[in-house]
Amino acid sequence: MASDSKNKNWLGYAAYFVVITVLLLYFLFPADSMEELLNSSVSRINPELSFKAEKIRPWIPAGLRIDSGQIYLAPSPEVAIFKSDNFYIAPHILKFLKGEYSADLEGNAYKGDISGTLHFAAADKDIASEITFRDFALGEYDFLAAKFKHRVTGSLSGEIIYSNESAGTAGGSGNIDLRLSDGRLQFKAPVFNIASLDLQSIKLEAKLNRREIAIVKAELQGSEVNGSMTGSIKLRKDIRQSQLNLRGTLEPLAQFYQNYPEIRELLKTMKKRVKRGQYFFTVTGTIGAPSFKLL
Repeated sequence: MASDSKNKNWLGYAAYFVVITVLLLYFLFPADSMEELLNSSVSRINPELSFKAEKIRPWIPAGLRIDSGQIYLAPSPEVAIFKSDNFYIAPHILKFLKGEYSADLEGNAYKGDISGTLHFAAADKDIASEITFRDFALGEYDFLAAKFKHRVTGSLSGEIIYSNESAGTAGGSGNIDLRLSDGRLQFKAPVFNIASLDLQSIKLEAKLNRREIAIVKAELQGSEVNGSMTGSIKLRKDIRQSQLNLRGTLEPLAQFYQNYPEIRELLKTMKKRVKRGQYFFTVTGTIGAPSFKLL
């Protein structure tokens, strides 16, 4: 009986110690230092990027919760490249003990869900990440609205795989697979009396190599227009100055001509090349000032 009583005392002491440790960790958590560490980690991926959050706190059993975190182009946090409502980081303890930083990621952003993994070694700048996101409301993405004069809405899902093998400012490499559903392109001002276009479904496959995105395949299916595109985008520090070199086809459907009968006559007078109902085009210039041309 005495032994049972002694064991109960030890269990009580252990539980008390755990509770006190958790409370101290929660209330004395070094949020500012953790934000600096996360900012440093983001900068390792790309020195042009910075991180800040409204609140960072520990998350039981082992991890972090980040409220209103955002990644932005330094030194201007006004428009974030990425902004989350809440985000959870759960480190892999065994890898951490080996000197490697590896963690699972999960959160909510732009009315959708995001999950993935992040890994980098403490001794160098090698970064690897795999991110999956579902049902992002593209109309909520302020960065796109700030950099692109027309408005794009819809539900965006996809996967991004990225690695940076000590590339530093030269950039990294990776694969991008995106899918847009229920999309719509709303022009800032009507183009040939067209105020918006139905982008019912878009599928995009691309590869990142250093500071160039190669568009492997981009396919559009809509109620008014179908299309396809390939080419490349050479990235610049100011995203608006990124160079476009894109080529593709547009296929106006019966619904398009029914909604805009004057366009058919306009295309005839322009004598643009048409093959199996498709028109060919190029997009050059920059993201901030693109130049569209029918061939």
